Amino acid sequence: MLISVEIAEKIRSKRGKQNLTKSQTALALGIARTTLNKVETGNYNAPKRIYEAVMNWLVEDL
Repeated sequence: MLISVEIAEKIRSKRGKQNLTKSQTALALGIARTTLNKVETGNYNAPKRIYEAVMNWLVEDL
C-alpha cells in the first residue's frame, strides 16, 4: 500500500508538533527506525501492517 509524499509530510508534521524523535515515533508505530525513514520520504510501498499502523497513528488525535 503506497504511502504518498502527502502522507509522509503529515507524518513528519505530526512528529514535529509532538516533539518526537524518529526513534520514539518508530517505537509508537511498532516499526524500525530505518523503515520510518522510508515512510517519511514518501512513495513507499508499505506492507499492510505498516500502512495500517501509520494511518492509525495519524488519526488517533482527531
